[in-house]
Amino acid sequence: MGSSPAAEAAAAVEELTRLYRELPRRPSAEEVEAAAAAVLASEAEAEGAAARLARAEAAAAEGGVSGELLDLLREARANAVLPAIGLLRRRKEAEIVMEVERRFKVFDGLLARASRVAEAGEERVDSAPAESVEEDVRRTPRGFTGGLDDEMVLCEILVRLPARSVLRCRAVCTAWRRLTSDPAFLRAHHHRQRDLPLIYFRRGGSDRVGAIDLHAAQLRPVVDHTWPPLGYTVIASCDGLLLLSSGRFYICNPATNHWAEIPQLVDADFLGLYPHNPSGEYRVLYGEFHGEEECVYHILTLGSDEPRCITMTMGSETVEQPLAREFLMHARGDRSVLVRGNLHWYLRHRDGGCKIMVFDTASESFQWMRHPAIPGWVSLLEMDSTLVFSAVECTTRIDLWVLQDYERSTWACKHRIELPMAQIRQFPECNLEHLGWSAMVVSVEGDVLVRCSNRIFHCDRKGNVLASFQFDGQLPMNCLHRLKENLVVHPFFQM
Repeated sequence: MGSSPAAEAAAAVEELTRLYRELPRRPSAEEVEAAAAAVLASEAEAEGAAARLARAEAAAAEGGVSGELLDLLREARANAVLPAIGLLRRRKEAEIVMEVERRFKVFDGLLARASRVAEAGEERVDSAPAESVEEDVRRTPRGFTGGLDDEMVLCEILVRLPARSVLRCRAVCTAWRRLTSDPAFLRAHHHRQRDLPLIYFRRGGSDRVGAIDLHAAQLRPVVDHTWPPLGYTVIASCDGLLLLSSGRFYICNPATNHWAEIPQLVDADFLGLYPHNPSGEYRVLYGEFHGEEECVYHILTLGSDEPRCITMTMGSETVEQPLAREFLMHARGDRSVLVRGNLHWYLRHRDGGCKIMVFDTASESFQWMRHPAIPGWVSLLEMDSTLVFSAVECTTRIDLWVLQDYERSTWACKHRIELPMAQIRQFPECNLEHLGWSAMVVSVEGDVLVRCSNRIFHCDRKGNVLASFQFDGQLPMNCLHRLKENLVVHPFFQM
């Protein structure tokens, strides 16, 4: 009888652990940098010595030294002038350091591959009955002793898995459950996860939200129709949390399937969701109109029943009601972007002008930010903790503008991407002229998602179609938010 997937996975972890322990200590980044510098210095010294030897030979030849004597002098000078023994020894030591680092990088790649194999096999493990899994654990090789090196290797594998796979790994044994529930592991796992663009689509008559994994060319399920009721939209995303609206408001963590209602937002104008770093709390900023002359702003800490009223200020100055009302009127229909702990809104005015408003979540004050004059349809986004603009300027091109200096508001156009319209037209259902299309840059590397008809195309910055996702029923839509899975358990879900 062959071994089960769970037993095979445990055996593979045991072998990886054994091999990892046989490696010497991994050099630090400073040691690797110093070794590389030593090798370069050795090469430069060798080139200098060869040049000095060539000049000495030329001088001897010009002095009329005989051929045989010239050969003797050449050999003597070569042994005296070429790099000293000490320099050669230092180069050899540096090369050993670089070789050790190279081998560790090979292991990094192997661990990443192991995590992908484990992820691919987790569906098979999930389909096994509980008693079969328990039997697998009893037959698991006992090489995993729970030591520091063992846990380091296991962490390097498990931390790369999607949240769903990590949750299933907790059923393997007590040691794995303890390791994958540790707060340090959960933070590292969140840091390792990819930031995935979210889309709306319908399947089987139900509203759904999915995440597109660009690297794996996969559509991952995020939220289905079971809860909340039909007709919801994603209005904010932050640290793996989604804020959903369906007439009522819900905060949810799709990775842990935790939900909580936020009744205070009913009949209010939501502005932004953010982590308050000094306190570790998650907070919601929203506003309310009181009659035709006044509006007020509130901050609600998730898990609390009582919101706190704040005054809209810019610096130390209180903002007059006309500007406070104007900002709320424009911002309530726009998506906020969280970067560097601050909320940002790209505000479009009726006169055609546009501005960026910034809310400092620490000081709870507002300020304006400069932005470039970008033609076309523009969306403000966050990528790799940086503000970016995705701008569709013409029917075949999309630009990516990146904020290079936050304090000075310095922007630069990083990518100008020609869209592969000819390739997209090859799909019979994609009549661009009749059905129209939309496009959005979704990574700082220049990846683009193009929606046409019932398909979404993943294109690279060179205009190549890398993948195509087909949907049934209602046309898919880019919901402009992103999700980075997070298994951290928040107290406001337990209240």
